[in-house]
Amino acid sequence: MNRYLKEVIDLHVLIEALFARGEGSVAAMVERFHADFAMVTPVGAEVGLGDVSTLFAQRAGSQPGLSIEVAELETIAQWPEGAVVCYRETHHLPGQKAKTRISTALFSAGGERVLWRHLQETWAA
Repeated sequence: MNRYLKEVIDLHVLIEALFARGEGSVAAMVERFHADFAMVTPVGAEVGLGDVSTLFAQRAGSQPGLSIEVAELETIAQWPEGAVVCYRETHHLPGQKAKTRISTALFSAGGERVLWRHLQETWAA
């Protein structure tokens, strides 16, 4: 598995721990993102790194029992300084219908670091 796909899995493990159990550090998670990170949410809202940081802090411990499944990871393109990958992300909460997103992420790399640069999420039909 390449380092970009591994980063997708690793970050979602951290998100699950934070949202479900309040475990982890928001600051450490935010360090995984490029300073100019941008995201388009499943409902079409455009957000930046500050918004993502706020979201992480607000959701810490707010979704007991949450599990996140990441599947169908695929590298669309890769070059020495980055990659574009896609994956399906499904959130499972007890007593609720699962919610799945199809995501495409752009990563930049500098040395050993992999940074999230852009993320586009769409609700799966």
